[in-house]
Amino acid sequence: MNRGIVLILSGYLLWGLFPIYWALLNHVNPSEVLLHRVVWAVPILFVIVYLKSSWHTNFKESITSRKELLFLLLTATLITINWGTYIVAVNLGRVVEGSMGYFLAPVISMLGGYIFFRERISRLKQWSALFASVGALYYVFSSDSFPWLGFILGVSFALYGVARKAMVTSAVPGLYIETLLLLPVAFVFTIWMYFYQEVSFLNVNLTTDVLLILAGLVTVVPLALFTIGAKLLPMTTVGILFFVTPTIQFLVGYLLYEEPVNIDQLIGFVGVWIGLVLYCYALIRKA
Repeated sequence: MNRGIVLILSGYLLWGLFPIYWALLNHVNPSEVLLHRVVWAVPILFVIVYLKSSWHTNFKESITSRKELLFLLLTATLITINWGTYIVAVNLGRVVEGSMGYFLAPVISMLGGYIFFRERISRLKQWSALFASVGALYYVFSSDSFPWLGFILGVSFALYGVARKAMVTSAVPGLYIETLLLLPVAFVFTIWMYFYQEVSFLNVNLTTDVLLILAGLVTVVPLALFTIGAKLLPMTTVGILFFVTPTIQFLVGYLLYEEPVNIDQLIGFVGVWIGLVLYCYALIRKA
């Protein structure tokens, strides 16, 4: 199987299971969880980048390029919005709404691939993208009230993927620079929280402390798999396969946390899966 597909599907599967991990930290302020995601991701990425000489070289080239730094500042902002919003969604028990937003992300990614990268796909893949897109849009807009949390999640993540695709910086060094750009803000906010807010780290129990420290690893691994895979694949493929993530999140919210789901959402869900099946068939036929 294509290396890019294996990498990106691995990241998508891990993201699909994210609600289970973040639900273990429901007793922690979402802002504090976000801070720990940034802070603990930095040392992990430092080790990874410096172990591979090509990534180390790419890091030094990118950190001295004004254009790349501006791009990375944009992507760092987008991914921070995405991380924080998803933690809030899980914290509020709105995992299904979060999955709604992520159903939108592939549609925007595919449009981005067509508009910015002039990507063209076969007729069968066009049909798969159409079914998935219609299902996703129906899934989102059939809701009684507009799912703002889901909408922010979908748009921020899709724009992040498109921006990363357009950059010269390699996936992992780019992620390292993004977290370094966020680190000063994270430290200032951490100090403010310790003075003016009640924090959970070192104040609740050992399990909470370990979960917050591991938040860096949990953040880095799937995002690194995604950014590496996105560099190797067309944005259309990145988009259509991403439907795996919200599908798993939807099932976790519906089956594990028993969140309510209406018939309109199920109809959209079926449309997405028809698109996925068609796309997989197109890949098998090509192989």
